[in-house]
Amino acid sequence: MLALTLRPARLGGHAIVVGTATDPYQPAERRFRITRRLLERLAQFHGLRVGLITKSPLVARDIDVLRRLGERSEVSVHISLIAVDALLVRKLEVRSPVPAARLKALEQLVRAGVRAGVMVAPVLPGITDGTEQLAALLRAAKDAGALWVRADPLRLYANVKRRFLPVVAEEFPALLPKYERAFDVRGIVRPEYAAALKRRLTRLRRELGVPSGDEGGTEARGHSGTESWCEAAQQELPL
Repeated sequence: MLALTLRPARLGGHAIVVGTATDPYQPAERRFRITRRLLERLAQFHGLRVGLITKSPLVARDIDVLRRLGERSEVSVHISLIAVDALLVRKLEVRSPVPAARLKALEQLVRAGVRAGVMVAPVLPGITDGTEQLAALLRAAKDAGALWVRADPLRLYANVKRRFLPVVAEEFPALLPKYERAFDVRGIVRPEYAAALKRRLTRLRRELGVPSGDEGGTEARGHSGTESWCEAAQQELPL
């Protein structure tokens, strides 16, 4: 059944993406190796398109399987990282691996020949979208060998809103009223903000020589969860 399901013709060119709902490298993965076994199974097939999204440096453990998978199929690893400020990340992503550990895993992957880059998602308005913050992140990604850096603004869906706005209220209280009015009823950020973020990221990528990737990146479409020289470097985007 799995063999039939994973036939490229049956998939119709669609990618298999692991890690869209929850991180595939939970702490328990060290013991149970479920994600590793999944990758080993996928490596038995030809012609797949496989994407893996994770915050965990444990992904470097599976370099051997990822390389084997990459010999038969198209595989890409997206290291999820919203900032390089470890203290800020700790406030926003409790118990998640520190940025330095994720960047080290990225470097290990790329050096081993695994296609890997950085997924900056979500970009948090007023919190992680500053010019200097994004520039520092892009520099760190480039230094680690990232083949791409893609970004998406926050999607404030109802379930996300219930969990995230209390964090904003506690850690960034001045931003709370702006968050409450900056997203439409679907949880999508205003198009003006998405366009300004896209311009900012495009400029920074050009200045720093950081690619966005070659698979039709998702940045600044106003869906998730890139400013011009005439704007001050620290000017707030139009939240």
